Amino acid sequence: MRKLSGFSKTLIYLYVLAMGVFHLFTASAGNYEAFLQRNIHLAWVLPLAFILFPISKKAPKDRVPIYDWLLAILAAAPGVYSMINYTAITERIQQIDPLTTAQLVLGTLLVVLLLEGTRRIVGLPLSLIAFLFGAYMLYGYNLPGLLQGFQFTFPEVIEELFLTDEGIFASPLGVSATYVMIFLIFGAFLEKSGAGEWFMSVAQAFTGTTPGGPAQIAVLSSCLFGSISGSAVANVYGTGTFTIPLMKKIGYESYFAGAVEAVASSGGQIMPPIMGAGAFLMASFLGLQYREIMIAAIFPALLYYGALFLMVRLRALKTGLRGLDPSELPSKRDVLSRFYMITPIVGLIAFLLIGYTPMRAALLGIGLAWFVSFFNFKPDTSVTQKILAVIVALVSLGLGIFFSIKPEIAGSISPSMQFVIIAIYMLAASYFNPGMNTREFIDAIEQGARGIPLVCVACATAGIVLGAVSLTGIGGKLVGFVISFAGNMPLLALVLVMFIATLLGMGLPTTGAYILAAALGAPILVKLGFPPIAAHMFVFYYAIISNITPPVALAAYAASSIADSNPNKTGFQAMQLGFLAYVVPFAFCYDPGLLMQGNAAQICWALLSGIGAVFAFAGMWMGYLKKPLNLLMRILLGIAGVLCLSVPPVATISGIVILIAVYAISRR
Repeated sequence: MRKLSGFSKTLIYLYVLAMGVFHLFTASAGNYEAFLQRNIHLAWVLPLAFILFPISKKAPKDRVPIYDWLLAILAAAPGVYSMINYTAITERIQQIDPLTTAQLVLGTLLVVLLLEGTRRIVGLPLSLIAFLFGAYMLYGYNLPGLLQGFQFTFPEVIEELFLTDEGIFASPLGVSATYVMIFLIFGAFLEKSGAGEWFMSVAQAFTGTTPGGPAQIAVLSSCLFGSISGSAVANVYGTGTFTIPLMKKIGYESYFAGAVEAVASSGGQIMPPIMGAGAFLMASFLGLQYREIMIAAIFPALLYYGALFLMVRLRALKTGLRGLDPSELPSKRDVLSRFYMITPIVGLIAFLLIGYTPMRAALLGIGLAWFVSFFNFKPDTSVTQKILAVIVALVSLGLGIFFSIKPEIAGSISPSMQFVIIAIYMLAASYFNPGMNTREFIDAIEQGARGIPLVCVACATAGIVLGAVSLTGIGGKLVGFVISFAGNMPLLALVLVMFIATLLGMGLPTTGAYILAAALGAPILVKLGFPPIAAHMFVFYYAIISNITPPVALAAYAASSIADSNPNKTGFQAMQLGFLAYVVPFAFCYDPGLLMQGNAAQICWALLSGIGAVFAFAGMWMGYLKKPLNLLMRILLGIAGVLCLSVPPVATISGIVILIAVYAISRR
């Protein structure tokens, strides 16, 4: 990414800030019609691909060349055209009314510039995949056998991608234009409020002194921070720069330290309440409320982190590693005295569970993060400033409660005016806020909005794939091929879809990987009779763990750069530490209790079997329980783990019995 200065830096700062304010406004006052909202969103974001990201490594990094300014202007042109001619576009009859010359030219321009913007921001793999699907729409009729598609003209393809909501402007871009942007801003407010730093302090204070403490700090802090960031690689660089050196300091091998951070960071995207853009897309694809996705994801995520936490502890016990000295860590008393910093996360979860939309819950979460920042006093804050901050914070809370009790008063003001009044009040009140002053308040909006290009461009480009699937019917052909190949063996179909999702996810951000896997893989599992939520969660997991799966393990490679370790060795160690994520998706396809589906007895039994699998697999991979284990004991633990995750109760009970027996032998 370019590091601009001077006038260009100020101009882009204001541009991104305005983009963030616009999305906050639409989230508060109401979004525009879907197609229009998505056009505005992409027209605002796509130019940043050419301004902030150079065309090559040799291109200037400190200034924007003239050709990139021109490309940025051209990137906005199709969206501006759609805004101006919105009524005419929505009233035309698809596949009947011919495209105008302007529509054909601008549609072609949008596809070309979107592919180039994707290459710059996301990388070549997604751009190449989208290009191949676009070419398939034009030339697929020339292919033989099962791959043969229907014949479409170039204007028909451009119409599908540019003028409908089934191509570039499909639902993934809608999720980026609504939920993702607001949650990114919410994450930035959490950081500015001091909640991110507090999460790290919690991890240090409560796990740092135990055996292998720094590794447990990495697991816990990455879990908490990753749930905010929604990006595995960003999480690695956000927490790994601190945790990896600490792990190496107490004796962990560099490759193991990098692997721990990579696995912990990748899991942030499966940990509720904030699971990254993919979870919002899943809710959109399934037509479910986000809270249902959040509830279904909670137990598998806890198993994932529980297994990782246990493995790093067993590794420390096996090798005799110790924790850090208490003098090097924050005081538990000081950390607990700031327990109020968790209020925004708790509030967000509560709002989601009682039925608020994700956008409304995120807006209220932003308000709560701003509120708690009033009490995040800095060392140089005077007594007078503290008193003023508390008074203003309590007044703000009182106003919020009053308008919640008397909604008819707020209802007498238009939504647009409500947003203006609230924004002006928060800006003015931030002058008295020692934890987040007015400049930091504005910076939080800009910082959150600046994170949207990756998600937006990935979603828009994945829309090209969705358009091809919709227009050509290739998804149905793939479903038929896998089902016919698997025959009466659903397990074989699960294995094939696992490979499809993992391969599609290699080198891609989770959002793009999940969209592709959901379009091509999830329908196969649904057709075979697996519950839709299990099918989508299945491909979602493999889209995420492609970040730790060699040969293209982005999170593992990012961690290895910090740990100064061999990337492949780090990647394969990460696969071992994240092993549960490779097997649990198979389990919850057959046992919906793991996704909190079914009656209380089914759910409780699933919880018991999952916990048993965690202990069995952790002991197997680390070769240690109470004492080092020989090969036979490790094989028995592997068998126990598989049996624990099996559906028949007899198998689960057998697995738990084997686990207890191995544990008893290790104690002797």
